Amino acid sequence: MEYSRFGGMTPEQKAEMYAHDIIGNLNGGINGSIDWNLLLDAAGGPNHAGNYYEAPVMLNSDCNDFTLKSEYYYIGQFSRYIQPGAVRIGISAWCSAIEATAFENPDGSIAAAILNRTDVDIPISFTRDGKTDCKFILRAHSLCTVLQK
Repeated sequence: MEYSRFGGMTPEQKAEMYAHDIIGNLNGGINGSIDWNLLLDAAGGPNHAGNYYEAPVMLNSDCNDFTLKSEYYYIGQFSRYIQPGAVRIGISAWCSAIEATAFENPDGSIAAAILNRTDVDIPISFTRDGKTDCKFILRAHSLCTVLQK
């Protein structure tokens, strides 16, 4: 995320923006997501244009270690549970505060990623084929993945 555009955002807001973008893109039909700035140095480069960024993985100034940002873990939610070859399936949310996407994996499991960018906890229930399978509270400012086997 470019420092000049997103410098005032909290780490939580940056991670939520990643998840929002990935959910929107997956629901729009993309087959994959690539972050061309996954790892950058401590200054936010190198960069030929001089506009420096923060990446999900940042090399520390001593160049001997790195820091994993919140965005790294949010990206991991998608790559960990949505398997290669998965097919997107329908999912609906009863309120505009929830963003969600769901996939049927090649092994037959269902992976649903659900994002709550609001300041309130929201009750969630999954109904499939007329049967409620799962109920829980999705905490404020959280991303979770429900995996049904």
